[in-house]
Amino acid sequence: MVPDYDDDDVIEDYEEVQSESAVRRVNSGQGGPVKRPPTGGAARPQTSAMPALDDEGRPMGPSKGKITQKQAKLIWIICIVIVVLGLGAVGTDYVLNKNKGGGGNTVDPNVPANNRRTGLPPEHVQSPREKLESEFVTAVVGKMGQMDGSKAWDFYWTSVLEFDASYEKAKALKSEATTPSEELEAAWADTIKHYYKAKYAADLFRFHFGESKVDFFAINIRSKDDLSMLNDDELKNDAIRTFQAASSKIDAKSTNVNKFKTDILKYDLTAQKVHESQEWADKVFGEYKNKWELETSKKEFAQEDIDFVDGPDYTTGQEKMWEAFLKANGG
Repeated sequence: MVPDYDDDDVIEDYEEVQSESAVRRVNSGQGGPVKRPPTGGAARPQTSAMPALDDEGRPMGPSKGKITQKQAKLIWIICIVIVVLGLGAVGTDYVLNKNKGGGGNTVDPNVPANNRRTGLPPEHVQSPREKLESEFVTAVVGKMGQMDGSKAWDFYWTSVLEFDASYEKAKALKSEATTPSEELEAAWADTIKHYYKAKYAADLFRFHFGESKVDFFAINIRSKDDLSMLNDDELKNDAIRTFQAASSKIDAKSTNVNKFKTDILKYDLTAQKVHESQEWADKVFGEYKNKWELETSKKEFAQEDIDFVDGPDYTTGQEKMWEAFLKANGG
């Protein structure tokens, strides 16, 4: 800011004029002599000050806030140039697109506006192989859901629920220090029985859905590497899709059953003792142990079990064995 002094004689722009007098005189913006501001405060220049006049009374420059005719003419020329250049660019683009046969960034009127991916990377287009793998997985998952109504699944899933219930009971008895050894052994024997029944039922389920009809080793359908190992004919084969669905469905529910052998039969001394006891085998778990061993060695199943799982699927609303089990056990 400019300091404001009481003895400042100049309150407007001025032009010095020559005179023989020793006193300097100036012409004010209004054409008269500059007057000294009154005493008692600084004077403020008028906001509507006019430009200084020359000796003939003509303005020496444009007043504040206004432009000369020369400047206005220059601005007008610039605006005309901008408009002409813009129209030329639009016309050039139209001609180029027309010469390309209507190509370029045209918008398909048949595509809904909200589906046009303007400014976004192009969507991934599946290769024929990727499409075939996707169709395989979709078909397998669909078949897995359809198997819920089969008696083969009912037989397997009931055996898994029975195993879970007997296993929890045995673990609870083991945690109690006062449990009699005979009672604990009986609980482990019952768990071993349902372990073998569940293993046997899983093999019967896979057999029912075509294991013997295909020369195929089931894969993990969530693994891209596993899918890549299948050839196109295998991916299209409906029998392979059905067997893969049966295997995937069993694998999703067999974790606890499979871990019983490694976690309990291998390390728990009481369970080991019961498992190796012929007495407990004869009384409790021998039947399903023998069925499982016969199946694994000769691929033979009990005829009554085959007849059951080969029977008609359950109808809507018909109670299944696993539902009856849960109802009876408060599940």
